[in-house]
Amino acid sequence: MNLKTISIAASIFMVSSLYAQPSIKKFNENQQAVFEFLADDMQYSKTLVIGKGNATVINLDYLITADEANYDTKTGEITLIGNVSAYKGNSLFLKSDSIKIKMQENYSFLEPFYLQDSASGIWVSADEAEFNDTIYRTSDASVSSCSINNPIWSLKASSGEYDTQKEWMSLWNPRLCIYNMPVMYFPYLSFSLGFKRKSGLLYPLFGNSRDDGFLYSQPIFIAPSNFWDMTFAPQVRSKRGAGFYNEFRFIDDKDEILWLNLGYFANKKDYQERYDLENRNHYGLQLKYERKDLLSSEDSYFYEDGMHADISQVSDIDYFRLQNNNAEDKADLQGNLLTSRFNYFLKSDSDYIGLYARYYSNLEQNSNANTIQTLPEIQYHRQIDNILVDDLYYSFDYKITNYTRREGFSATQQQVYLPFIYTKEVFDDYLNLSISPVVYATAVDYSRSNFDSGRYVNNHYVFKANTDLMKSYDNFGHTINLEAKYIMSGFDYKSGYFDQFFVLPGSDDEVELSIFQSFYDNDNNLKLSHKLKQYYYFIDNGEKIGELESELEYFYDYHWRFLSSIFYNHTEARISEATHQISYTNNDELSLFFGHFVRERFAREDLSQWRFGEANYINAGFYKSFAYFDVFANIGYDYKEDYFKTWSVGINTQVRCFKLGLKYASEVYPTLTTRGVEARDDKYVLLTLELMPLLKNGLKIGS
Repeated sequence: MNLKTISIAASIFMVSSLYAQPSIKKFNENQQAVFEFLADDMQYSKTLVIGKGNATVINLDYLITADEANYDTKTGEITLIGNVSAYKGNSLFLKSDSIKIKMQENYSFLEPFYLQDSASGIWVSADEAEFNDTIYRTSDASVSSCSINNPIWSLKASSGEYDTQKEWMSLWNPRLCIYNMPVMYFPYLSFSLGFKRKSGLLYPLFGNSRDDGFLYSQPIFIAPSNFWDMTFAPQVRSKRGAGFYNEFRFIDDKDEILWLNLGYFANKKDYQERYDLENRNHYGLQLKYERKDLLSSEDSYFYEDGMHADISQVSDIDYFRLQNNNAEDKADLQGNLLTSRFNYFLKSDSDYIGLYARYYSNLEQNSNANTIQTLPEIQYHRQIDNILVDDLYYSFDYKITNYTRREGFSATQQQVYLPFIYTKEVFDDYLNLSISPVVYATAVDYSRSNFDSGRYVNNHYVFKANTDLMKSYDNFGHTINLEAKYIMSGFDYKSGYFDQFFVLPGSDDEVELSIFQSFYDNDNNLKLSHKLKQYYYFIDNGEKIGELESELEYFYDYHWRFLSSIFYNHTEARISEATHQISYTNNDELSLFFGHFVRERFAREDLSQWRFGEANYINAGFYKSFAYFDVFANIGYDYKEDYFKTWSVGINTQVRCFKLGLKYASEVYPTLTTRGVEARDDKYVLLTLELMPLLKNGLKIGS
């Protein structure tokens, strides 16, 4: 308790009046009240002031209440007796039967002792404690966050120290007890009771599997400064090898976080040979950072700029699987394709300049030499602006892109896109009509190939009609958007070679029809939404009619949700791709879902939307919470190949201070071998234990 600021220069004893409690106040040299002693009844005897009934001591940091308090004005010692409670801020800090405070020495003796951290819920109880300056020293202490009367778990130590300034607890010879039964012993244990960043050991991870052997990982948290910290996590797998992962976090002057993760794991030679792994060593680096206003200011022409970096470079997929910080979730990984990207832009009211880079890693291939990269792409865009007459607008876009790879041809493409747009509202603004002549030109120059440079110039026209309608009925509201777009080709010049990788817009006539409608209840809650889209192509060879796209989402109430997405192929007269999912949630008590996804071989490919390849699987799961435990299960089943991609069942039990979980699961995951990617099945049992908020640990046992 910090009472060093209390001045002994001034002391005023105020006699009881009809409407005020008797009190004593002390002031510092700036005449600020740094100590106040109040009670319902006060008596003065020589150097002793005795306060009875709602005795209260207030200083700059604490408020202490008791049944009775005695203040010795000569020694500066205060003794509080009976139901003593100390409050720090608005939270209970400690309880005791008696406290002695020597204001000049900042020292107190507490017997019996009880201290609780309101933020974490951790309490410390002991027969007696001493408080000197900023440190409590206890003997025969108990620590827990459960009910003090009969705690489910507790740490019982022969002695302990709590540093109030550092919010750090140290225990000697602690025993972990479940109820009163000791289950684990430590010679020494220390931990933080606050939320301030402090260096130290984090919870270790244990595991065992048939393939990798015994696993031990010990994360170490290092926080040397307010603006950065790191987590260093070495690990050992007895049959496989050893390695480390290092996670850095930096915060800049605008509170943006730069996250950096790097790691290395070395397999034993016999392990690599046994499983025929392509790589003996797994390594990688990940970086995520974004920032606005690096170079721009509100007074400059380009008043806004920004940068976004999401970089992941790894040796193979095992780099992610060997660590425990969910690094895979932070990577742009779609199937087997890992994408790194860097974006920077400058923006004004009229102009936009962008610099982009993309690097793709195919993690299912032993070499990435044939994968085409976008390094870099530069764009200039003139924002849409009025020209010549009302309702006539234009914009301009220029882009140069360098497509490169180590093996095979590379290419540089330049593109110019210049649309003019005339738009008009008709029929009292119920219908919007627009016509847009568009000039498009592109030039492609190849390197490391015999291809002739490609040149393409085109002008085409875009005609569009759309309407937005809304109407309220007695029991619901309805909005609908109807749009028809017709692209008509015009002048067209083409020479040289264009790989199928390049898309040439405006070369063929096409029509796009779309409908989007929504239904709302009287409280303006969305109940149903439906989208329809259909393409028609006017071409001599190939598909004349595109896939019909339909997406329906229905909310029965606050609990039930149904989603259906269908692509229908007219040529095959069959559904080419479909997604169906139904889900139910009831707060935290019950949730369940069932989903189905299918994509046929003849489905239209769209790499930008990750529509490629054949797929057939079902996923389902549920979670149910009971009074004292929760149960859950989920499956992912490929019904065409007849195997479970993943499944798990488990049970959790949790009370306020204790959580125990048991899960049995199976996951099929890819591994890069010298023969390419092969699937491996990982079955394991995961036991998790949480002594909240002190300990969270897991034991993973694999087959």
